[in-house]
Amino acid sequence: MRVPTLLALSAASVAALPASNKLYKKQASPDAPNAFGLAYTTPPPMANGGAWSAAFQRASDVTSQMTLEEKISIVTGQNGRCVGNTGAVPRLDIPALCLQDGPTGPRPVDGHTQFPAGVTTAATWDRELIYERSRAMGQEFYDLGVHVALAPVTGGPLGRAPRGGRNWEGWYADPYATGEASYLSVRGLQDAGVQATSKHFIAYEQETSRNVYINKTLGSQPGLATTLQLPISSNLDDKTTHETYLWSFAEAVRAGTSSVMSSYNIINGTHASANSDALNGLLKTELNFQGFVVSDWGGIWGTREAVYGGNDLDMPGNGFNGLLGIFYGDELRDLVNNGTIAESRLDDMIHRVLTPYYAAGQADKKLPDVPFNAGSGTDAVTYRLVQKPSTVDLVRKIAEDGAVLLKNEGGLPLKSVPRIAVIGNDAGPPSRDAGDTGEGIPIGSGSNGTLADGGGSGYSTPLNLIYPLMSIQERAAKDSSKVSWMLNDTDIATAQTTAADADVALVFVSAWASEGYDRTDLNLTGGGDALVQAVAAVNNNTVVVMHIPGPTLVDAWIDHPNITAVLAPLLPGEQTGPSLVSILYGDISPSGKLPFTIAKQSADYPPNTITSQTEAENLAPQADFVEGNYIDYKWFDAKNIEPRFAFGHGIGYSTFEYSNIRKNETFAFDSLAIQKTNEAFVGQQEGESLYDVLISVEVDVKNSGNVVACEAAQLYVEFPASANQPARQLRGFDKVKQAAPGSTTTVSFPIRRKDIATWDVVQQRWVVATEPVTFHVGASSRDLPLTITHTF
Repeated sequence: MRVPTLLALSAASVAALPASNKLYKKQASPDAPNAFGLAYTTPPPMANGGAWSAAFQRASDVTSQMTLEEKISIVTGQNGRCVGNTGAVPRLDIPALCLQDGPTGPRPVDGHTQFPAGVTTAATWDRELIYERSRAMGQEFYDLGVHVALAPVTGGPLGRAPRGGRNWEGWYADPYATGEASYLSVRGLQDAGVQATSKHFIAYEQETSRNVYINKTLGSQPGLATTLQLPISSNLDDKTTHETYLWSFAEAVRAGTSSVMSSYNIINGTHASANSDALNGLLKTELNFQGFVVSDWGGIWGTREAVYGGNDLDMPGNGFNGLLGIFYGDELRDLVNNGTIAESRLDDMIHRVLTPYYAAGQADKKLPDVPFNAGSGTDAVTYRLVQKPSTVDLVRKIAEDGAVLLKNEGGLPLKSVPRIAVIGNDAGPPSRDAGDTGEGIPIGSGSNGTLADGGGSGYSTPLNLIYPLMSIQERAAKDSSKVSWMLNDTDIATAQTTAADADVALVFVSAWASEGYDRTDLNLTGGGDALVQAVAAVNNNTVVVMHIPGPTLVDAWIDHPNITAVLAPLLPGEQTGPSLVSILYGDISPSGKLPFTIAKQSADYPPNTITSQTEAENLAPQADFVEGNYIDYKWFDAKNIEPRFAFGHGIGYSTFEYSNIRKNETFAFDSLAIQKTNEAFVGQQEGESLYDVLISVEVDVKNSGNVVACEAAQLYVEFPASANQPARQLRGFDKVKQAAPGSTTTVSFPIRRKDIATWDVVQQRWVVATEPVTFHVGASSRDLPLTITHTF
């Protein structure tokens, strides 16, 4: 299949880079003679599977018994019951492997749990909850008979673009914290017996012009563009790649992730699915990844190029009736037969697909054989899981602990409130049945009831979406309070009439985000700003509740004297109502903190993070990552911009004091790596790892308030000026849980070599700081009262 000529990097991207900071080379045209030998280095074979050595041997033995046709069927997607299916080899007891969405629960199967979004779980800053969410989600995948869960989002997107349509699927706008979440979420899924897929690799930071391959000869179907425009090219340098965008994938590999999904975008002029520097160099060599690379659905644009570029499994392949490109399959067979592709490369692809399958124990204990049908590209479902009560409790707990109280001037908690007004569509029920996933505007969108989840393949159908108004009415009945409500965002007159006589007006607003397109702005959707202002004009105790997917501007009304509290539960999943009531009424003190920065205006964020060009303007749009490592709070620090609410900000019903910062210089070898990476550092000695703990920084955190509460303590590193690094970078966090009034808890932050290292673009390895490094500890990126310095 002829691949469109790939374009060189834009002049602007090259001019903006430091002279010593290399770009990954633009690979030669795939149509050039012997291009696979010149531009595409042979992908490194598995190194005996690393920690999966026994599984690798089984995979090797089985592969040696396969015919060429059987091998090709395994690496080429097939039609089947799941959104992705491999070929089966019954005579060798290899089933068709089932790959299924997504990051908030199995989709689109009815009767399971809609988990809180990644961004909400991140806002808990609680490692245990991050793990338990993934573990419980993995169990539902397993019970459904899914071999490979297409989760978690591992830093693609990371959050470079505040308007990114899929930011909510991920975690923090920070590589360290996202790395911690990636490690834990991979472990959780795989501890449940399901293979994890870390996605999307790499520099996948916008939906606009991410274009999938569409087979023009087969026509199209609704929702899939037939554009001639190539995918957006993410143009970034070596230092930025390592210090920001590769970091979280390194943690996923260390956790033993079974697969990594290549992204839709182009990277520095070469498709991500065929980018040898990214897949063979960064992922399979530097990170020593031992699993398989699977394409995003429609992400492959050529068989030879993808195979030698490092992509192992083509999805959906022949699935979806070939609509997203007919690659691998017959073409791969012909390329092997004529010697263009070595059969040893095909064998390695099989090894990489089957080794994690054996390592997960899925060959020895067969997964449930569950009849459902998602592989047709529709939402046809013939099976219902049985939801566990413990999972419901977990979802509620994450939603409670992930809700961020941004402002409180006496509005919360609610106490002895005779008359309550509930205003806004976002408080109410969906206008369609919960079984309708309808991805155009899923249930829970800003114009269709409460927003509990975002849209696209990251969306999952709730078993029972308990909306806020329902829970507020239930609680009010116990308190003999009267509840009035108005759920039309545009009926301002009725909203004001309803709110005017109430003792408290709860205004519910939201901002919609989805896969497939980016947010047009950072405002509330559905006229939310006008609704808030109208209610605040008539009620002097207005409490705003915001269900939002990421940065959302609030300066149009945040300082209004009648707005007494602002709470952001983000995207809380199906227990949105009960979790909210627990906070509103003070049953628990809110402890969520922002995993991103909220600015005072859009212009405060780095410019041009969403590149939008039409086909008429450019058939090969470019996204130049000229801000480098300076995304989110690091940009605000570098430009001395005061945020409205800082990264890591969140308040509760109690207060905490930080004191007694100190060092514990006890060394510890890395004990957490399931699969070890090949990341190297200058001066490395045999047996040393970039992830060894050199020291720990400890502080005392006291609950100085009057109620039991939790606190997410954070540590930031400040490198010496000579390192040319952002002013402060997150390198530790810990959650103080259920601290009684007056109690003091010691928090310890382990500092690894990597945490105080920078990437050297000349030596092509990490350099551990030798000059004094300063650590700052406190409640947010802008509230850091404690400081200590150490020389390593």
